[in-house]
Amino acid sequence: MNTRRKPPAGRIARNSDSGKIKRLTKKLTQEDQKLELPLLDAAVAGAILGFRPTDKEMRRQAELAWETIRPQLSQHLLSEDDTLLPWAEHSKGLSVKVVERLKAQHHELRSLARKLAGVSFEKDADGVVAPAGRALCMLAIKLDDLIDSEETGLLPALRKVLFA
Repeated sequence: MNTRRKPPAGRIARNSDSGKIKRLTKKLTQEDQKLELPLLDAAVAGAILGFRPTDKEMRRQAELAWETIRPQLSQHLLSEDDTLLPWAEHSKGLSVKVVERLKAQHHELRSLARKLAGVSFEKDADGVVAPAGRALCMLAIKLDDLIDSEETGLLPALRKVLFA
């Protein structure tokens, strides 16, 4: 006869969610570290192209940086929007103000990314590359700011909730 009691279903679900969030926060931290140099390259190349779109070296640098950033940005935003933010809203681990600020930052990043969709920094005309360069620079700066705020605020707060 088995005398071990099963934990309540609610506790199993919370533990499962907590495990997912722990793995996700670790993954996001690792991804953020991979973006440091491409973000710097994107900011520099984008700033220069915004004023001098004829610079072929900066066009190559912008293309390479955007090709590196784009898939990681998409995955990062998707992971947070689908898993992390809904969990944070329901866990009461973060204030509504913090969650709303994160949502606004994600919306702004998506808006900038849409301006870069379909742009070829190496092949498009100067009139296309100049505004795309400015958008790339702003995206790099805003993404770096978001990563910094997540590393110093969001992720420690989540870890505190998870390990409490």
